[in-house]
Amino acid sequence: MRYEWESMNRSRCRMAMVTTGIFYACIIACFVAADQRSYDGYEVWRAEPRTMKDVEFLKDLGFTTEIDYWSEPTTPGKPVDILIHPDKERTLRSTLETERIPFHTYIDNVQQLILEQMRRKIEAKNSRELRSILDFDYRVYHDYDEVMEWMNTITMEFPNNVTMEQIAVTYEGRPMYVLKFLGGGDVDKPVIFIDSLIHCREWITTASLLYIFKEMMTNPLYKHMLEDANWYFVPMINIDGYVETWTNDRLWRKTKSTGSSSLCTGVDANRNWDSYWSVSGSSNDPCSNLYHGPTPESEPVIRHLARYVLSLGKIDGYLSTHSYSQYILYPYNYANITTPDYELQDSVGEKMKNAIYAVYGTEYTNGLGATVLYEFSGTTSDWTYDKAGVKLSYTIELRDTGEYGFLLPPEQIIPTGEEYLAALEVFKNELTTL
Repeated sequence: MRYEWESMNRSRCRMAMVTTGIFYACIIACFVAADQRSYDGYEVWRAEPRTMKDVEFLKDLGFTTEIDYWSEPTTPGKPVDILIHPDKERTLRSTLETERIPFHTYIDNVQQLILEQMRRKIEAKNSRELRSILDFDYRVYHDYDEVMEWMNTITMEFPNNVTMEQIAVTYEGRPMYVLKFLGGGDVDKPVIFIDSLIHCREWITTASLLYIFKEMMTNPLYKHMLEDANWYFVPMINIDGYVETWTNDRLWRKTKSTGSSSLCTGVDANRNWDSYWSVSGSSNDPCSNLYHGPTPESEPVIRHLARYVLSLGKIDGYLSTHSYSQYILYPYNYANITTPDYELQDSVGEKMKNAIYAVYGTEYTNGLGATVLYEFSGTTSDWTYDKAGVKLSYTIELRDTGEYGFLLPPEQIIPTGEEYLAALEVFKNELTTL
């Protein structure tokens, strides 16, 4: 179902585009009408731990309170972004000051960024029938129904190359699909698997990849990418959560499953894989954003995606797409341990990093997940490396480094896609030479 505030109120919003103030007032009214959670008064603070004691304190704080870390405490000197509830601002300020951990306001109005994304959406909206993927507007974010429309369109437009297969049903009963981009020819071509939106508030992941696959199918410059490799693409893993971000809570992260013994909803799907499950960087508290679930693969989308990946038999490269922080991460994530394929993983990661930089000068960091980011287990890339035997398994954290965080402005969709496309081109080239 298309998000309620758009379908009920778009015409009123269009009529209100007389002044900026009236327009924003209309958007706010639309949100209220749909019971959309307001982040009015919320801020994002950037804390700057100077010692390991500061880092450990922030980690413990995250596990003992309902703090939403936008970027996790990892090492001294690396900033930590924290979403601040207005009711907890005074307490947290006092706590950080007592511990002498420096911090400052990094985003002073979270709700304004959310409304700005929606304003761009309404301004760009048109009623033109989607006859081709070239008709799709890649300059704005799209809800579940619109992404599904794009998926159906690309399969109808390129029936000889693109097929869609249902591989799961979500907790709330929505189908999950994989798109297969097969160029024909050599049966021994590399197989590359890409997923996105396992954390549903990371809208840039799906948006940038829709642009990328449009370029692969329509731009002669990237014709070789389909000719040289077979691609599998899951545009939306956490579909129920994605719908939630459009209808109720823009910053929802987890799935929407409910356990019989908890009043809290959802599981962190990237802590739910059957790979070092619950070992590190996750929580057994169902109310935590890092809740790993009651059992490995308790979430239907993870369980069935795992079965599908294993059923393919041969996958040469796997990239799980996230945001934000601008990282290229390879296993292991659960502990500071390198794999036997460390040198190859690091070399290919460096080449992707350099390809991204060559587009707009955007700097990514390449390295071992547990070292560059932090130790976290039950993750996609640890599972694909260990259980599916994919040597070149990566977690890609897209733009930015915190200026907008999960609320990346829509004008950055295409530039982000162009950078990621450059990395994928290098990734494909490396696989063809192995």
